[in-house]
Amino acid sequence: MTSPHEAPAPLQAAATEVLRQRAQARLERFFQQAPSPICILDGPSFVYELVNPAYQRLFPGRHLLGKPVLAALPELADQAIPGILRQVYETGETFEGRELLVPLARADNGQPEDIYFNFTYQARYNEDDHIDGILVFANDVTDQVLARQAVERVNRDLEARVAERTQAVRAAQADAEAQRKRLHDLLMQAPALICYFEGPEHIFRLVNPLYQQLVGDRPIQDLPISQAMPELAGQPIFGLLAEVYRTGKSFYANEMLVQLDHANTGTLGNNYYNFVYQATRNAAGDIDGILVFAFEVTTQVVSRQKLEKSEQHLQSLNQQLLSINTEVWAANAEIQLMNEALAKLPAAAAPTTAGNPTASTNPD
Repeated sequence: MTSPHEAPAPLQAAATEVLRQRAQARLERFFQQAPSPICILDGPSFVYELVNPAYQRLFPGRHLLGKPVLAALPELADQAIPGILRQVYETGETFEGRELLVPLARADNGQPEDIYFNFTYQARYNEDDHIDGILVFANDVTDQVLARQAVERVNRDLEARVAERTQAVRAAQADAEAQRKRLHDLLMQAPALICYFEGPEHIFRLVNPLYQQLVGDRPIQDLPISQAMPELAGQPIFGLLAEVYRTGKSFYANEMLVQLDHANTGTLGNNYYNFVYQATRNAAGDIDGILVFAFEVTTQVVSRQKLEKSEQHLQSLNQQLLSINTEVWAANAEIQLMNEALAKLPAAAAPTTAGNPTASTNPD
């Protein structure tokens, strides 16, 4: 007799089969309800043995179940997919593809379109541990890939624009630097006294050779004018610079006397200059310095002063000559009057012999 807890072999086999079928049913329900596309390809011809709804939705207008892959999707014949399937089937090595481009038609007789898949091909083994099919886990990532490609195109376009803009900026900077150098060279070679003061302390930031000659070999670059040219204290220059920096209004000087120690010997020279103080502004519009253009006119002023003195002396001589002429004209006029008066006097009697007074003749 058998134990109550023991079942006859046929019953045990039947129970095992029922459990297997239940497990298979559960597995099939899992495949059918899985949100990811899944299919099973059977045998070396890769016949669609199972196609879950998510997989079928990839090809809404095509019948797949029971057909070999190449019969169901003939456009795959010239692509890499058949070779990958054969390799997995023959070697058992799982293949994973990421964002693999597969041109496929969604419906029969439809136009192939570029579809991107993430998928896994995994060998299926039978009870004898032999490969008899392939499990396919697939996911259509076309939208994500196209979106990323669009972003990449935008990024490439932006990078190209940035590169183009960077190149343009560099070209502009190079051009600006070239123009700055040309301007600097012009200022250095200009036949005028030119300097640039920076900030409210009027620090020398640019000094051309002619301006430097004002103080010989005394260093003034990068020094405030009050320190570089202390002999200007008590003269109008410091006040004029402060006024221009405060108001931004340009100042024009004509033949202004400026006393400087040109030879650095402690002796001040008297020199005359025409110059302009012009405020400069930064990008924000604030005054940040003063540009100076000056010309020495000492020779002209001294020559004119000498000429003016000569003219004054000549004018004095002319006044003296005019006074003398007036006196001469007055004397001449007086003589003329006397001559006219004499001419009007009666005629004088005839003269007698010498030494005797003249006598009139008496007829008696």
